[in-house]
Amino acid sequence: MARERGLIRPYSFLLIQVNRMADALLVFATMLGSVAWWQEVSADALWLSLLSVLIFALFAESSHLYRSWRVAALHTELSMIWRSWFATVLVVVFVLYLLGDSYQIHKMAVVAWLVIAPVLVGGTRVLVRLVLRVTRSAGRNFRTAAIVGATPAGRRIAERIVRNRWMGIRLIGYFDERRPGRGRELVEGPVPIVGGMADLRQRAEGGELDIVYVALPMRAETRIKGLIEELADGMVLVYYVADFEVFDLLRAQWETLGEIPVLRVIDSPFHGFNSFAKRVQDIGLASILLLMCTLPMLAIAAAVRLTSPGPAIYRQVRHGLDGVEFTIYKFRTMRAEDAQAGFKQATRADPRVTRVGRFLRRTSLDELPQLINVLQGRMSLVGPRPHPLDLNEQHRRLVKRFFLRHKVRPGITGWAQVNGYRGETESLEKMQRRLEHDLEYINNWSFWLDLRILLMTVARVWKDGGAY
Repeated sequence: MARERGLIRPYSFLLIQVNRMADALLVFATMLGSVAWWQEVSADALWLSLLSVLIFALFAESSHLYRSWRVAALHTELSMIWRSWFATVLVVVFVLYLLGDSYQIHKMAVVAWLVIAPVLVGGTRVLVRLVLRVTRSAGRNFRTAAIVGATPAGRRIAERIVRNRWMGIRLIGYFDERRPGRGRELVEGPVPIVGGMADLRQRAEGGELDIVYVALPMRAETRIKGLIEELADGMVLVYYVADFEVFDLLRAQWETLGEIPVLRVIDSPFHGFNSFAKRVQDIGLASILLLMCTLPMLAIAAAVRLTSPGPAIYRQVRHGLDGVEFTIYKFRTMRAEDAQAGFKQATRADPRVTRVGRFLRRTSLDELPQLINVLQGRMSLVGPRPHPLDLNEQHRRLVKRFFLRHKVRPGITGWAQVNGYRGETESLEKMQRRLEHDLEYINNWSFWLDLRILLMTVARVWKDGGAY
C-alpha cells in the first residue's frame, strides 16, 4: 500500500530536474526549428537559442517554477510559465534590437518561436497533470494527510483538500483532544474527528501519514512547538496553518527582511510589473475610448448646456490612491446651483437632476470625462468607485477597514458596481457590501478580472436601475 501511495514521490527530485531539461530542450529546439523553416540554420541562430535557454532558465528559477505543484492549481503554474516567458521575450527582443542588422535571423522565425515555445512548455504541464489525474484515479500516487485541530483554519484546509481531489491528497480527518461542550466549539465537517494526539503520533510512527497540517490557534504556541518536535523524528511533512484571517488581511504575502521572514498583511496588488501592466492597459484602452467617444461627448456637452444653464463639466474633489485628494470630472447632471450645494446623495426621482442628467446617470454616460482622469494617472478604468469626501467621512468610522479600498486607484467601474452595488447607498449594510466587493477585487485582481468587469459593465449599464 505504501508503495502505491508514493509511486512517484521517491523520484520527485529527479522529475524536477527532468522538467528543467525538458523546458530547456523545448526552448532550444523550437528556436532552431523555426529558423530552419524560414532560413538556413546559422551560428547566429545557435547562439540566440542558447541565450534564450539561459534567460528563460534564470527567470523560471527566480519565480520558483521548478518545485512541487501538487497543491497548486494548473492555471497558477501556467501563469508563472507565461510570466517567465514574457520576461524572456522582452530581453531577447531587446538584444536583437541592440544587435540590429548584424544578427541575421529572419523576423518571422523569431515570431514563430515566441508563440510556439510557451505553448509547448505549457502543454507539457497539462499533459503531466492529465497523467497524474489518471494515476490518482487508479488509487496510486496519493498522499495521506491529517489535520491537528478542528478549528476554523483546519476546516478551510479540509474543505480545500476535499474540493480539489486533483491534488492527490487523501484526508483521514481531524486530530483534537477537546470534546464537545468544553472550551471552544469544534468545527463540523467535511471530515470527522478520528482521535487525539496519541493516535496521531501512533499513525505517524506507523507510516500511515505523509502530511500533517497543524491548524491550532497561534496562542497555543507551547503545544504547537511540542507537537512539531515530536513529529520531527518521523518522516511526515509538517505544515503550520497560521490563522491570519483574524487580521482581515489585504493582499497578504510572505517576504523576507534580510534573513527574517515577515508577513505583509496590508498592501496593494500593483507593484513592479503589475503596476506597469495595469497602467499600460489603462492608457491604451482610455485613449481608444476617448477617440471613439469624442463626437458623442461633444454632443452630450452641448445637450447639457442647451437644456440647463451652467457648465457642461462638473468637478468634485474625491479621495484617490492612498487617500490623496484629486478632482474628478463628470458631465453635469443636476441644476448648476444644486450641483454646487452641500453634499447629498441623489435619490430616486431627485428634483435636482435635470431631464438630460437623468438619462446620463441611468446609462453612466456622465462618467465619460473620467477617461481624462485615467490618462492623468489619478484613476483606473476598473477599481473601487471614488466617493465624495463627505460620504467617506460619514462611513470611515462606521464601516471596518473602510479606507483599505484606497490601496488602489479608483475606477470608472468596479466589481461592486457590476454586482448591483451602484448608486445610492441608503443603508450602512449596502455600503458594507460595496466595501466587501471592493476588497474582494483588490485581493483577487487579475487582467482577466478587469476584462470581465468591463464586459459586465457594458452588458448591465442599460438595464441597471441602481443609479438615478
